[in-house]
Amino acid sequence: MRRLYFTLPVLGLLTVLTLAGCRTEPAVAAYVGDRTITTDQLAAAVQDRMADPNIAAVVEPGEAEYQRFVLSLLIKEVAYRLLGDAYGVSVTDREVQVKLDELLAGDDADQIEALYAQLALEQRVSELDVRDNVRQVLIREALAVEEELDGPIREPALRQRYEEQKDQLSTIELGILTVPDQETADTTLGEIVADPSTYPALATTYAGPDTLPSFTSSPVSDVPAELLPSVGQTAVGQGFTVVLPGIVGVVVGYVASLDVPTFEETRDQIRAEAAGGVDAAAGEVVNEFISGLDIDVNPRYGSLDQGQVVPGTDGGVVQILEDAGTT
Repeated sequence: MRRLYFTLPVLGLLTVLTLAGCRTEPAVAAYVGDRTITTDQLAAAVQDRMADPNIAAVVEPGEAEYQRFVLSLLIKEVAYRLLGDAYGVSVTDREVQVKLDELLAGDDADQIEALYAQLALEQRVSELDVRDNVRQVLIREALAVEEELDGPIREPALRQRYEEQKDQLSTIELGILTVPDQETADTTLGEIVADPSTYPALATTYAGPDTLPSFTSSPVSDVPAELLPSVGQTAVGQGFTVVLPGIVGVVVGYVASLDVPTFEETRDQIRAEAAGGVDAAAGEVVNEFISGLDIDVNPRYGSLDQGQVVPGTDGGVVQILEDAGTT
């Protein structure tokens, strides 16, 4: 799903255990720690989702498979609620909306509706489920701050990462051609510096495997290593000549342009890249917490397989462990 990054109700690291004497009240669909998901709550959650036209278009009323799907989602939702209580982190509805608006920035109403329709069609996911998923992402972000796992996305770390990636982020436009000797190289370079528009004709004159036919843009990090010293010492609008091992003749280089984005211009991109590692670290904490919970599913609804409630095969009740960092 583009930009929404919905986490399916697959609960990741999964352990299935048949338990004797587990909690099995008829009116309870599942127990999550000391909380319960009643059959009435499950029915209401299914009804709320069926009120979404996108879901109603792909799910038959009373469908047992969808009921199990929603129960899987509710188990995860309650587990995250307990996690938030335990670590003193919470996320408001307003914060969820702000994050969702950020993820959908640039899309108009028709595009947003199409995205939700696509989620419903492909994954049976409603807008309610998307909001719950966004809330879980924000809870992990808050947990990372609380547990001081957010070092990689703090300002000093971002600036260091920017310096390390500056060449990858920067774009250089180069002209490279190879001429027979140093005298020709000096003359050719002088012509290009005086009038860069002469480059294509000169490149045609000295066409070959070591000549670019026109000015070519690429990340600075893609510049051949043997040319980097010369390129690094050359200002925009100037050039250089150099003799390189394995090249017959003299290489003439010209720096037509150099675009080095500022830290402020790339900050969001750099932060997004670093945020994945922070989320994974927070996910480990979440997993450890969830693994300590007793999570029992009423056998009336089946058992857990790969994190989803599925039709039971042995009538047993199962306990699940979640890798909440999996997305």
